[in-house]
Amino acid sequence: MAKKIASQLFAFQCKHGILDEKDRRLYEYAYNLLFCRVSVYLLIVIVGIWQENLKQSFVFLLAFIALRQYAGGIHLKKEEVCIVASGTMVCMVGQYLKYQPLPSYSTIVIWMAADILIFLLTPIGCSNKKLDPIEHKVYGRRSRIILTVECLMVVYMLYAGCLWLAKGIMVAQIILAMSLLSECMKEKILSCD
Repeated sequence: MAKKIASQLFAFQCKHGILDEKDRRLYEYAYNLLFCRVSVYLLIVIVGIWQENLKQSFVFLLAFIALRQYAGGIHLKKEEVCIVASGTMVCMVGQYLKYQPLPSYSTIVIWMAADILIFLLTPIGCSNKKLDPIEHKVYGRRSRIILTVECLMVVYMLYAGCLWLAKGIMVAQIILAMSLLSECMKEKILSCD
């Protein structure tokens, strides 16, 4: 559906002289990506309001997206599957953070292990997007800076007593670490074929 809308939007802009036909592939890809992301965020907002966990979902999502865009992680082949999986994950995390807002000692230990993994593994490309050496260096530096800032925020929030905020960021980093490990395992399995 998003591809069809992207194609129609591009055709409309071409017809009115806004875009050139030679740029069709680029703009259709960009519009499709935009529609998919907006769909996920809209779904998360609607479900967050419905489940009364919008603030928890938002904190998780903000921390997760900021780091995920440079660190990498698992990539699913179909956009629709990615939208459903992402929306489901955020909804489940929102519910978890709503009913279990306080970080336990085990959560803190798992979070620290996850941060070490993220620091060591980032960035991870995928079969769809191989990273060249410059991208690897730049994305790695950016992801480690974001990771450091988020970790400092967690420490400050724990100290300041904003425990549910700290836990939201912690859970985002734990899930990102699992995503990085999953992509590493997937790439290893594919390289063995």
